[in-house]
Amino acid sequence: MEVPLETGTYEGSGVVKNEDGTRSRGYKLAPLRTLLASAGLRTQVALSALQVHDLALGRPLLAEAPGLRAGALLLEERGFLDGATLSARKRTRQVDAIIPLQANMLATQEAMQLAEMADKWQPHPARAAQTIALVRGVEQMWTACEVPLHACVIRFWNKKKKWTDHIVLVTTALKLNAPWIVRHYEERPEIEQDDEQMQSGGWQLQKLSATRYSAIVFSGLTVVLSYSRYHLFANTQRGARFADKTRQALAFEQLRTQRTHIIVYAGSHLEIFETLHFVQMVLQLSPPVQERLRTWLVEHLDQIQKRE
Repeated sequence: MEVPLETGTYEGSGVVKNEDGTRSRGYKLAPLRTLLASAGLRTQVALSALQVHDLALGRPLLAEAPGLRAGALLLEERGFLDGATLSARKRTRQVDAIIPLQANMLATQEAMQLAEMADKWQPHPARAAQTIALVRGVEQMWTACEVPLHACVIRFWNKKKKWTDHIVLVTTALKLNAPWIVRHYEERPEIEQDDEQMQSGGWQLQKLSATRYSAIVFSGLTVVLSYSRYHLFANTQRGARFADKTRQALAFEQLRTQRTHIIVYAGSHLEIFETLHFVQMVLQLSPPVQERLRTWLVEHLDQIQKRE
């Protein structure tokens, strides 16, 4: 969540130096995403100044999040690579994880060598040019990790480097075979695309109208909550037509067709109606019901005018 670099009045903001030498000011938002059939819900988030490391921001979140129940499988990126955290989470909460190792780690080299020695490569479940192999028990080469680990070694031809290269995924879920380790972690690109949609897909995450930290927290949480509720509805039978559409695409479609919609609440229920269809429904109601609605609307508009 970036803000103008020269504006130092944003409470709790931080500054980082980018790879191109420029600097950015803002906040870092770390969401915990729970996968659904065709999307995901952000079930918990953490917020900090921009310069805070991903692991420092995410460690308390992953240690305390109620959404991570025993038997859950967590997909993490390299920024969260920490053997002690991985071990503690497995021991105390029985939460498993899949995470890629760094190329210079001893456990990475061990897994690659054992895979080559065994020479039991399998086809990659989704990429014809790649092969995979399962290697059991690589935790002894990672001193910070104190729980059993299996590795899935992915072998592929690196076009840029012009040689055979490897990616090593490790997991504490010891019942998973190599194809399933890969299938689960293949969700990562979709998750990253989903995050980009939340940042640039018309949800206005970057639009901060106040500099107070409390207002910034409220703004960020409102966007996250709205985004999650949208995807929750998109995973229902009634909302399936929205599953593959971004908010920005829906807004363009609305402008093009000049159709508008309204949300109608009744107790704990709600429904979305196309505006003209809803008006048609109201006009078909019995005269006594229409009179009750007319009376309520007059009173409601009168209250609004008094507040203004």
